[in-house]
Amino acid sequence: MKKVIFSISIALSIMFFYGQVGQSKEDNLLSIVNSLDDMNAKISEWSLYYKYDVNYSDSLNTFREHEANLKSKYPNFQWEENRIRDHHIIITGKLNGNIAREQIVLTALKEGNKYKLLQTYSFTSEIWSQDEYERLTNILENKHNLYFTVKSKLKPDQHQKLSDKANNILEKLSAQPVEQLVEENFVSVSAYKNSWENFLPTRNNEKMNLQLGLRNNQEDKLISIIIGSPIITIEY
Repeated sequence: MKKVIFSISIALSIMFFYGQVGQSKEDNLLSIVNSLDDMNAKISEWSLYYKYDVNYSDSLNTFREHEANLKSKYPNFQWEENRIRDHHIIITGKLNGNIAREQIVLTALKEGNKYKLLQTYSFTSEIWSQDEYERLTNILENKHNLYFTVKSKLKPDQHQKLSDKANNILEKLSAQPVEQLVEENFVSVSAYKNSWENFLPTRNNEKMNLQLGLRNNQEDKLISIIIGSPIITIEY
């Protein structure tokens, strides 16, 4: 089965660029959720990914202090440390519930005589909750560092091609396709929605802030839909 995967290096460079542009006035995730609801698509999972601003330190003391603060603040998380030689340290904290899971990743990268300190937070739930979404976003500082992904399933229309359904979704979101891959049972589209101020550059240097993936599911005869803004941050 074909999968579309963003490499870590490309994703990190894209995220840095995305963090430099303006913040959208329209709520991207709520627009996606409302559009899916209008089409009677059933949301099976939604996720939020947040990248904190990059910091630098002359030593690992700052990194270890931040690690201690996180472990004190999130005592219910399960923590582990991984090292890649002496220049790459990753601290991961996880909390897995019945319907939701959270993850914090703190990374120290040695660059010359300094350490580059990175932190990310992710939240994934099987049940959509606007209250939970607003609670999370209210405690995060820079809203332009947010990435959203929504998974859903939809009953197909008789005799409608998957590419036509993708176009229907783009029309519902008022987005214009920029790049796309079309196969009989799989469609992937990068698009641009003008009312969302944030954007990323494509390979051809065009603007994009929406990704859409559709797949015909042979098991349940439904269409699997995944939508991300500005990019899909998970494998699909």
